[in-house]
Amino acid sequence: MRVNTRIFRWTRNKPTGRQRIGVATGIAAYAALQLLSQYFWKPGFRSDFGLVWFGARSIIHGVDPYPLVGPGLTYDWPYHLLYPATAMVAAIPLSILTEKTASLLFVSGSAFLLAYGMTRNGWHLLPLFVTSSFASSAQNAQWSILFTAALFIPWLAIFVAAKPQAGIGPVISASTSKPLLIAAIGGATLSAISLLLLPSWPMEWLQLLRSSTSHMQPLLFTPTGVLLFLVLLRWRRPEAWLLLSVAIVPQTWWWYNVLMLFTIPATFREASMLAIVSSAGALSSPLLMEPHASRDSFLQAIGMVTVATTYLPATLLILRRPNEGEGPFWMKGVSRATASQSPVGS
Repeated sequence: MRVNTRIFRWTRNKPTGRQRIGVATGIAAYAALQLLSQYFWKPGFRSDFGLVWFGARSIIHGVDPYPLVGPGLTYDWPYHLLYPATAMVAAIPLSILTEKTASLLFVSGSAFLLAYGMTRNGWHLLPLFVTSSFASSAQNAQWSILFTAALFIPWLAIFVAAKPQAGIGPVISASTSKPLLIAAIGGATLSAISLLLLPSWPMEWLQLLRSSTSHMQPLLFTPTGVLLFLVLLRWRRPEAWLLLSVAIVPQTWWWYNVLMLFTIPATFREASMLAIVSSAGALSSPLLMEPHASRDSFLQAIGMVTVATTYLPATLLILRRPNEGEGPFWMKGVSRATASQSPVGS
């Protein structure tokens, strides 16, 4: 079959709208197949998005979902419901569907937006989609895909309040204040609706966070994580602040939480190398674990591997670049405030 290169100019790294839609559609289907494989191979499988789907169905029927989620409870899950009710409000449009269908639509839609958004300026970031991080995100129906898409499509910041620790990166590293404004509007709207439907949720949620987050810690303050502070040598670059914002928030130490780091490479070669090293770490990490380790010990070990095979390589990519640029939008404001307070003529 002969390809019409006048239409399909892949090698020029200048995607057309048609090409981007085609690729995004294929990646959306691939993401859906990743999730479907979990339903097929794991009887009784429940996705991460299923948590907020259950919460959404509960609160629209006047039922408090927080006491119903946990080991052996109505919604059988290893942990308690740690999502704020804002996430459940965001999921209400999909709550009319079955859990499986809603999760598949959420994952495929998020993957489509990510693929379409990130190819605006070229194809060089496509290795992201063959990483273990993307596969893990899709297989668990995680919000990481949607929030990575927010790096390229600012209006998606409207969902930051659904999972603030996962969505803060696109806001902190943005070159303009637009994502912050959108996140504030979205947060206010989701919060107002959630308080109307379930007024007691903030206290319940905070109490659960205090008692149930031993498995969620910032990677930045681990023995190897402190090396990530080296990116501050490139404080003028937004990607340095993106990496720090991902590393500093409390999180489960699992591969889906590093997806944003695969947007840091500037070339296809960098993207490919980061994808290979990180995925090698993900594939080999089970071999490094003790056979009968507890879940928390297992996750802690995974965290150490992700630092070594994903965070540190991404840090090195940033350090290879000059400390140039204006930095994130908030840094410009800090610089202006500092300048205005400096003595005249100093």
